[in-house]
Amino acid sequence: QSALTSSTRGYSLDADDTMTATSALTSALNLAALRSRRPATAPGDRARRILHSRSSSKNLGRLPVRVFAADTQQTPPNQGTWGDWNDLVKPGQSATGRVVVTPSPTDPGNPLDWWKDAIVYQIFPDRFAPDPAGPQPGTSLDPWGSTPTIRSFQGGSIKGITANLDYIQSLGINTIYTTPVFLSTANHRYHPSDFMKVDPMLGGEDAFRELIDEVHKRGMRFVLDGVFNHTGRGHWAFTSLLDGQEQSPYKGWFLPKSFPVRAYDVERYHVNYECWWDLPDLPKLNFDNEGVREHILDVGEWWVKEFNIDGWRLDYPIEIPNEFWKEYRRRVRAVNPGAVTVGELFGVRPDCVGEGNHFDSLMNYAFGTCSLGFVGCGFELRQDDAIGGEYQVIAVDAQGFKDNFGEVCAAYQKAHTESKGGLGGGSAHPSMLMNLFDSHDTARALWMLQGDTAALKMLLLMMACAPGPSMLYQGTEVGQTSANGLKGAGRDPANREAFPWHKEDEWDVDLLEHVRGVNHLRRDLYALRRGGLRWCDATRQARAPDGSEAPKELNPEEGREECENLLAWERFFDSRDDGVDAVCLFHSGRVEGTGVMTVRTGFNPGETLVAAYTSLGVEGNYTVDAEGCVKISMPPQSAAVLTLPRDMHKK
Repeated sequence: QSALTSSTRGYSLDADDTMTATSALTSALNLAALRSRRPATAPGDRARRILHSRSSSKNLGRLPVRVFAADTQQTPPNQGTWGDWNDLVKPGQSATGRVVVTPSPTDPGNPLDWWKDAIVYQIFPDRFAPDPAGPQPGTSLDPWGSTPTIRSFQGGSIKGITANLDYIQSLGINTIYTTPVFLSTANHRYHPSDFMKVDPMLGGEDAFRELIDEVHKRGMRFVLDGVFNHTGRGHWAFTSLLDGQEQSPYKGWFLPKSFPVRAYDVERYHVNYECWWDLPDLPKLNFDNEGVREHILDVGEWWVKEFNIDGWRLDYPIEIPNEFWKEYRRRVRAVNPGAVTVGELFGVRPDCVGEGNHFDSLMNYAFGTCSLGFVGCGFELRQDDAIGGEYQVIAVDAQGFKDNFGEVCAAYQKAHTESKGGLGGGSAHPSMLMNLFDSHDTARALWMLQGDTAALKMLLLMMACAPGPSMLYQGTEVGQTSANGLKGAGRDPANREAFPWHKEDEWDVDLLEHVRGVNHLRRDLYALRRGGLRWCDATRQARAPDGSEAPKELNPEEGREECENLLAWERFFDSRDDGVDAVCLFHSGRVEGTGVMTVRTGFNPGETLVAAYTSLGVEGNYTVDAEGCVKISMPPQSAAVLTLPRDMHKK
């Protein structure tokens, strides 16, 4: 197994500049000639005339993509470039469209401010990389890359992560988040036997300490997963209960219904103690017990003190009282004021994040459901029920995305605006929410998209352009779908396959380079991390039923229409002194282009916008007209990020 992992994989980083931006990126968006399944607009509906994709059997081929990092200068014809200072630039800009999120400029006085800039890589330790020195003697492991099962181990280790930090950092990642590393009988370590021990099979405390030290030397951060609503059956306190029964000093830590407590050879739903989701191997902790509360509070503090981790991702915290989490957060931050707490919460929960609440951030699955539905463009997405049916994806057009995601952002923005005082300004700003579209708990996005890499690339760019830290699940960048392939099941354990170090020749290199490019773009373009968000009006000359441009006299109500599958937003600042805006456009239609769209921006008339990112077929330079608009044509499944020339960017 040592042959499966190397320390660099050919990705070396200059010690003086470990986050050097990638050069201009060329990758590809695969276009599938797919039929739109969205119903047509009712004949009498003239309130919002929009283009509907039409079926086509023509193979549209591959559409290369270009990404330009902010410190890259490229001048090929018809491509985005960072140009010279524009003499027409004036400070400030006029607001356009509906503001959904306010800007969140850098705040040096906030020790949690770093989290807004986080680009997170999620690692499932047993399946990321084995120890370069080989497996521990005497252990029985499934071969690396074999079909995963619920109980099998494949030998991933903490030293395997450390050995591949160059690779991780080459992706543009600045924060690592791992699922639990506690001593456990399960490969995912969510069945903890001891909350204060690093599983020896993963390498133990010394290996973990070395990992954190190496992460910090690179200017990166580390967030650890904590699962505290239950233990495993092998936990030392629960084994005391099984051995001592009513005489156990720890019987009050759990919730037995009768004695003797039986934890083995019992069926689900027929267990005589409270357990998580009625699973016998997950006895629930009793948080009414002072000893339990103090122990978990000690655990939260200990990992921050002992290993200097930078935060906690807290698994399914809703079953633990809110007041406990407030104290947990207080105790952790007393050790390290910059230690972030991220709750695994579903739905819209502004009451749970921010000062005076329970957590600093949450896993914003709402972004994933909206964005997956949009890039799917009406295509029949495969559904995932791996987490109780709470992550369901419904196809939406651009207006549907704005309605749904806009409501999510608005809820957090409203709570933030109305709250007062405290670190971070009361209830959490939307830029504190961690965006994601898949994880170890869901089927992979590429599986749900039925292998449509073009849609996945657009999804990755959308996440890089949205407010809030972005999270990438290991293997997404090389095209992993499911251990069972696209035709088989995508749920756990198939979504937890080993990282394919052993099959590097099968990596999707175009996708890998795209991931690097968009992550570096987010890092280098300040507006994508700190700007507010407002929708941009984007219209074109109305079209006749056959798709051709209709004469204006046939459309007396302005003669303008939206494009159903074109989504446009602007990451903006209140003042040019705070930062330079960026306009982000995404066209998810698979068959037809948009035609010439007039996009209203917040830039000043006469300013020249350049493409920090464009798909091939999208022009690279635009002049803002007297109305603050630019005209742009978007091919099928294409995207663009427009901003001022490089020299205008000070941050």
